[in-house]
Amino acid sequence: MGWISVLVAAAVAITLIAFLVLRRKGREDEERGADSVDFGANIALAIYLLVLAYAVVLCRDAYATSQTDIRAETETLSEMYWSIAPLPEAAPLRARIREYSSQSVTLDWPLMRRGEMSPVPTKTLEDMRTAMLRLRPLDETGKTLRQEALAHVSEAAHARSTRADDARTGLESIFVISLIVSGLLVIVLPWTVGRRPTAASVAGDLVRVAVVVVGVGFIVLISHPFSGVGAVGPDDFVAVQQQFDQIDARFPLQPVAG
Repeated sequence: MGWISVLVAAAVAITLIAFLVLRRKGREDEERGADSVDFGANIALAIYLLVLAYAVVLCRDAYATSQTDIRAETETLSEMYWSIAPLPEAAPLRARIREYSSQSVTLDWPLMRRGEMSPVPTKTLEDMRTAMLRLRPLDETGKTLRQEALAHVSEAAHARSTRADDARTGLESIFVISLIVSGLLVIVLPWTVGRRPTAASVAGDLVRVAVVVVGVGFIVLISHPFSGVGAVGPDDFVAVQQQFDQIDARFPLQPVAG
C-alpha cells in the first residue's frame, strides 16, 4: 500500500501544480499546436491502455498458475497419505505429513508474500523422505505402497520447488515503469498547450488523472500472486488436512507390534 499512497500523493501534487500554473500563466483559447498535442496524447493513451491490458493478463496468469501448482502439491500430499495409511509401521509418517501441511500454512505463507520460503517445512520434507526409506514392510502389498509413497515424496519435493518459484515471480518492473511514463504523458501533454483551465477542462483533467492512477495502482496491487488484492491463499492446504482426518477414519492408527 506504500506505493499506492506515493502514487496518489504524486498525482495530486502534479495536478494541483499544473492547475495553479495554468491559472496564472495560461492563455485563453490557445490553439497553436493543439492538434499535434492531442495526437501525441492519444498515442500515449493507446500505449498506456495496451500495457495495462497486457499487465493484467500476465498477473492473472500468474495467479492461475500458482493456484494450479498449489492444488497439485496438496493432491500429492493426499495421495501420499493414502499410500501409507494401510501400513501400521508408517503411523509416525502420518504425523510428518500433517506437520508439513501445517508448516506450509503457518511458516511459508507469510514469507511467500516477500518471495521467500521457510526452511523448516523443507527440513520436514527431507525427514519424511528419510523415514520413508527406512520403512521395511513385511509383505508385498506393503512394499508396493512404500514405493508409491516414495514416488509421492519426490513429487511433493518438486511441487515445493515449483511453489518457491511461483513465490519469486512477479510483474516485471518494466511494465510498471511503462505504465507510469505513458500515464504521465496522457496527463501532462494536454497541459503543454497552455490553455487556462475552465470547468470543462478541469473535469477532463481529473478524469485523466483518475484513470491513470487507478490503472497503475490496480497493477501494483495484483503484481504478485501471494500478496495484494486476490492473493492466492493456503485454502488447499487447510482442505487437505481435513482429507487426512477422513483417511484416518478409514484407517485408524494402530500401535506397531513389538
